[in-house]
Amino acid sequence: MATLLKELRLERGISQRQLADHAGVNASVVHRAERGEDAKLSTWGKLFVGLGYRLLIDATELAEEAGDLLAEERDRRLERRSVGLCAGKRRPY
Repeated sequence: MATLLKELRLERGISQRQLADHAGVNASVVHRAERGEDAKLSTWGKLFVGLGYRLLIDATELAEEAGDLLAEERDRRLERRSVGLCAGKRRPY
């Protein structure tokens, strides 16, 4: 998204400072976003709105990714428990 943001800004012929003014953010936020250093979804939304676009999110895709992350975390916890039980450690109840 960082590359797309910069390309769209340049197509519009505006500076990072001008985009920041349109988006209601500091110019350093635009600079960091264009370098891929800002991952906040709210920031991306403001910047694209500042360029005259809307940022649409596919909630289904986000839910699938969240489910995958939760499953990975569950598997890690189960693995730690089984290793602890094999080592003779008991879990307090």
